[in-house]
Amino acid sequence: MAHSGTSVGTVVRWDGSQGAGLIEAPDLPGDCWVEAAALDPSANGGLRAGQVVEVEWTETGAGSHPVRADRVTPRDDLQATPGA
Repeated sequence: MAHSGTSVGTVVRWDGSQGAGLIEAPDLPGDCWVEAAALDPSANGGLRAGQVVEVEWTETGAGSHPVRADRVTPRDDLQATPGA
């Protein structure tokens, strides 16, 4: 059975032309794959590297990114902590 949860993480990479990217969070077992379809409307269709987000995720256990984002919401009230 797949694990799921909600975490606060940081956008590592976002490719606007592909509409996809990666989020890292300390409590996830690897980078979390995110596609534009998972973005909250407040994201205005995209993310930026270094942006702090809240991510609802599901652990799929498959492929090079075993965690998939189900919903991503920008958290402009929080700042990333480098090296954390």
